Amino acid sequence: MSDATGRPPVQAVTFDFWNTIVAESAIGASRGSRISGELATHDVQATPEQVAAAFDSGWEWFVGRWKANEHTTTRESVAVSLSHLPVPVNDDSVVDAVTALVVAGSDPATITLAPGIGNCLETLASAGVQLGIICDVGMTPSTTLRGYLDHHGLLQHFSHWSFSDEVGCYKPDPRIFAHAAEGLGQPDPSRTAHVGDLRRTDVAGAQGVGWTAVRYHGLSDDPRDVGPEGDVVVAHHDDLPGVLGIS
Repeated sequence: MSDATGRPPVQAVTFDFWNTIVAESAIGASRGSRISGELATHDVQATPEQVAAAFDSGWEWFVGRWKANEHTTTRESVAVSLSHLPVPVNDDSVVDAVTALVVAGSDPATITLAPGIGNCLETLASAGVQLGIICDVGMTPSTTLRGYLDHHGLLQHFSHWSFSDEVGCYKPDPRIFAHAAEGLGQPDPSRTAHVGDLRRTDVAGAQGVGWTAVRYHGLSDDPRDVGPEGDVVVAHHDDLPGVLGIS
């Protein structure tokens, strides 16, 4: 059986993390209040709303680095965010404390998974498909993201992970896709697929290395003018095994 692109069934599939496996809106909702409380212990007064605004500015700075493929650490992003608050200049103790809070992440029980992702992964894994993750890490590091997956029983399905904070580059850089391919045993590119929500990074990156690019828009629909369309487009993970030739 061939997949929706006319290719033979896949040997390996990699997944983006945010808005593909986990809803991005599930993270950071309580971050402002938690950081505000931490800052108060350092005699820095900032409301949760002020903290949220400061981290929005820090995120804009990160996005610029991300698009330029300039690797950025959690601590660097936190430091830039805190520069928008009345934090004493060069106070490493405050930056370190808030960084630790960001690294700890949210309660994994509050994380919202993409509908159908568990069954999809089980179906693919049961068919012998090698599964990996290719993820551009923002402020939350890969160690925390693995913990989210483990809490929800999904980590067991993946045999390899290519997180940007460990590889040192972001999608669509072919090096992060090469890292994934090596970890998955160098599957035939024509029988390898990557699933993600973003055209600029996920779709363009996969197509650039000869993989099938699957654009998933069940959680977020990326604008048309920011990159190419996927070879396959799905709105629900229940549809993914079938379009990739796995029954």
